[in-house]
Amino acid sequence: MVRIDPEKQIERHYLYYFLLTQFDLLNSKTTGTTIPHVNKEVFRNLPIPLPPLPEQRAIAHVLRTVQRAKEATEGVIAALKELKKSLMQHLFTYGPVPVGAKNFSPQRESEIGPIPAHWRVVKFDQAITRATRVPKVKQSDYQPIGLVPIIDQGQSFIAGYTDKSPYKDNLPVIVFGDHTRVLKFVDFPFVAGADGTQVLIPNSTLFDPLFVYYALSTIDIPSRGYNRHFSLLRESSLPLPPLDEQREIARMLQAVDAKIAAEERRRAALEELFKTLLHQLMTGKVRVKGFHLPELE
Repeated sequence: MVRIDPEKQIERHYLYYFLLTQFDLLNSKTTGTTIPHVNKEVFRNLPIPLPPLPEQRAIAHVLRTVQRAKEATEGVIAALKELKKSLMQHLFTYGPVPVGAKNFSPQRESEIGPIPAHWRVVKFDQAITRATRVPKVKQSDYQPIGLVPIIDQGQSFIAGYTDKSPYKDNLPVIVFGDHTRVLKFVDFPFVAGADGTQVLIPNSTLFDPLFVYYALSTIDIPSRGYNRHFSLLRESSLPLPPLDEQREIARMLQAVDAKIAAEERRRAALEELFKTLLHQLMTGKVRVKGFHLPELE
């Protein structure tokens, strides 16, 4: 760690953004193991492009504006995820009735907590007609068709499924990463990691598949050793409302998920925009002359 006091001819926010462009270089020159730091001489010898102060302030203003938009989007995503969490608790306790409504269906206690009295509770094996571990195959063994990434944590091989897949006539399916404890609701074809990944085919006679996905998502699966998560999931029970209520619950939660996905795409776009602007503004490929801004706080 090095304290930097900019000279008067350098706007400090501009300097901060310039140093972001040098992160990899500075990181490669750290010394020390307990608290890695960069020698002051590295900073002293670092060439800094220095446009006039008004342009420095304009550059910093543009970049900070994009950063603030990204931070605002992250706040929206966090709020939407909290909303989804509260909504799930409400829907799986009272059914698809408006939050704040006074006339709920009669409740009863069950092995999974309070639920509407007319709901049933069934074991995992009644909700899932088939659970199959993803076979260990090489990607080269298949000709993939429009693959979609499913397990996005950890390093693992990728299995591609085509018309030879035994799952192709049972759409959609739920993919559960036993090692990562990641649930995904997917359509064929798909890609899945190999870390104990299970393909779950919902019982479409009793359940709406998307409802099963959300119901499984409410189950807390503790860590009990390597690759034991699916065994714990399989010991669980799920609520069984009437099909029309299942579909309404799934529709409400899917609407929130769609909003979260849209905001996450916006965040990714802003992040990419920031990286592009950072490079172009700091290299002079894009100029912001003529901006007359007060000194940033």
